[in-house]
Amino acid sequence: MSSSLVRKQLSPSQQDPDDEPSGKRTKPNTNTIQASEICAECARLDLDAAFQRASILYRKVRDGTAMLPPPGLQKSPDGRLYYADAICMHRFGTRLSTPSSCPMCMFFGGMRVKRYKLLAFRSSESWMFRLDALKDSGSWDEMQDTVFMAVVPDDDVIPAVGHEEFWLEKDIPSVGGIYRLGAEESTETDYNILVRAREMEGGKVSLWACGVVKECEPVERGFRLIDCWAKKPAVKYKPWGTTYAALSYTVLDAVAVTKELGLRYLWVDRLCINQSDNEEKGYLISRMTTIYEAAEFTIVAAAGSGASHGLPGIQNTPRNPQPKYFLDSGSLLLSTFPDPRRDVLESSHWTRGWTYQEGILSKRRIVFTKNQVYWECQGMATQESLNMPLFLTPSSDDDDELRMADFMLTGIFKNDAYSGGIASNQADMVIMEDDAFRLDYGFPVHQEATTRAQLRSLNEHIRAFSKRNLSYDLDVIPAFSGILGMYKTNENLSLLHEMPIWYGDICGQSGAQVSFALTVTSWYHRAGSSHQLFVAESCDRRTHLPSWSWAAWKGPVAWRSPPNFEHGAFLEDLITSNAESLRFLWAADVYLHHPDQQTPIHLRDISTHTPSTTRIRVGEENPTLINIKAPLVLKYFTRKPTTKQWSWVRRAGRPGREPLDADSGGWDETWHRIAGRLCFIAVSVPMTGEEWTKRHEDGKLVSVLMFASRDPSSEHARASFLTLRKVESVEGGERWERVGVVALIVPSVSLVRCVTVGDFLKQVPVREGDGEIVVQ
Repeated sequence: MSSSLVRKQLSPSQQDPDDEPSGKRTKPNTNTIQASEICAECARLDLDAAFQRASILYRKVRDGTAMLPPPGLQKSPDGRLYYADAICMHRFGTRLSTPSSCPMCMFFGGMRVKRYKLLAFRSSESWMFRLDALKDSGSWDEMQDTVFMAVVPDDDVIPAVGHEEFWLEKDIPSVGGIYRLGAEESTETDYNILVRAREMEGGKVSLWACGVVKECEPVERGFRLIDCWAKKPAVKYKPWGTTYAALSYTVLDAVAVTKELGLRYLWVDRLCINQSDNEEKGYLISRMTTIYEAAEFTIVAAAGSGASHGLPGIQNTPRNPQPKYFLDSGSLLLSTFPDPRRDVLESSHWTRGWTYQEGILSKRRIVFTKNQVYWECQGMATQESLNMPLFLTPSSDDDDELRMADFMLTGIFKNDAYSGGIASNQADMVIMEDDAFRLDYGFPVHQEATTRAQLRSLNEHIRAFSKRNLSYDLDVIPAFSGILGMYKTNENLSLLHEMPIWYGDICGQSGAQVSFALTVTSWYHRAGSSHQLFVAESCDRRTHLPSWSWAAWKGPVAWRSPPNFEHGAFLEDLITSNAESLRFLWAADVYLHHPDQQTPIHLRDISTHTPSTTRIRVGEENPTLINIKAPLVLKYFTRKPTTKQWSWVRRAGRPGREPLDADSGGWDETWHRIAGRLCFIAVSVPMTGEEWTKRHEDGKLVSVLMFASRDPSSEHARASFLTLRKVESVEGGERWERVGVVALIVPSVSLVRCVTVGDFLKQVPVREGDGEIVVQ
């Protein structure tokens, strides 16, 4: 087999004898490059000496016998932020963009064009590691750092040793780093060496057994597997408990991988689920969480555009050759390829709705990209082109081994603590950024996330899934329903039409009533990452679902909005607050019901002190209609421009480095107020701000107050509205459809004179509505 997966990490005494170094590395006869064949500029470039100089200098810096320029961010004359702590090895000028037969120019030019330079960095400072955590670890003194080089943009504004703020997180990972393997350097994993490149020459496919074991409720019927050992692989009924691998999307080559990894059985949804038996199909879809969690590993195809593409590097499916260049000394320059996380995020696999929960729910994934194989489990992520230990050697014999995963870039298949690694489960932070390329560091312990992290992660999963494509609208709930299985350990957290609901009490009130009112007014559609105070996206409806659920609309969902609101953080702050400290908390009086049911469900009746029968009814009846009793509706609609009184300061800088206060960048500079209250407005249908006002004045739109509360983490308060438009109803009577949300900020100065909740509501520009409002 022509692909090498993540190799087993063994102690030196257990190392496979086939992996022993073969001695001095020499150029292959078929690819020998004479010095006379390279251009004059490259002939003067002694890369062996350059790597050696960089290694010596970085060792001296670490020992304190040499210094680099200050490590902090600096600002260029044109306003860009950059670090000036790299080592400039060579400036290519524009020659990489000029056609050349020079093999060294071709090697570097394959990564870049235009005007570039070659910089050297310590591996500990790469995007792969959290440097401050490494330095604080018990292994730092024993750890041998390595050097990698990268071809980065060169210009006249940033100095030769400079690299822009995010190049090490965004730009360099998109093309990969360059490492050198010495002529006599061993290819064994060395537990004292942080990371090196691996020459991808193919070999036996093998697994790292991460030791994740989870008890799963059995799948009681319809469980079928593909027998990969049969002469002609066939689908067979097998008892639950049979060891198997799972497959995400493509079948071609997966049988070969399963056999090579020593397993006999393979589960593929479209082949192992009886498509002609709707009852059995529905049951198995409802057990997707269990099926993927119980699989030994899941094979993920992240290359090509269809199921027929196959797995790159397996059998006859080609993959891109690793860029390499042999120096005359016998040393080998190796590209690590772009970070495979990027390959996955940019693949068609990442755009498909059904593959989302397959990747998330699996405990181990073997991902085949167009360049290499990537491994991710719940405690580690690594790639075929890098050679790194799983554990770090402690400084003292009395210290325990340290997991490399605690100091390195996290994976992309997130669990119930989506927002990143162990550093992200902050107890008191509001995270406002929806950044597509920055990942956290470390691996959180599965199902040990805090309530705040779980609420945040559920929102993040919804945003990520909502960006994906589904061929059939009816698939939106089944394709996401397995995600909820990760949160079953939190008995108070549930979903209603995929909307997060908290069933525990909140400040002595019904948590179901409060959380539903907050949740239903917190999500909106925003495709970009920058915040604006008026957002209008054109989104299509899925009419079989209630309009107040994000699942009823097609388009990227956001849960963060200006000036400083994050739904998960706000809800967790409410959950942990007490009535005395919060003082002002109000939620609309809401009944839920299904057209086929006679008795509506009163959310106010659901609390931790009442029987669970009402909560059970919510799950069984799946109500679709919101009936708002005695509604309060927005009284004024004119948006008046206002001077921007708040400013956000972005904490610029790489993780683990000293931050620098920078401009907020993409934040909206055009602010408006309604009745003196700063307003945020988002709609899921195309319209301008002026049209929003006019349609309210004409009665075509109405914004009904659903939630109002002082922000537990600030001195101000927030009032949240559902924006509705009138629609025809087949059942008769007046019905409304959710098309957007409104949030008004009540400043602290207006709260000073409030004593009761009634006083507080007088600070919100609302009036009594005309009868009850029914939202479908």
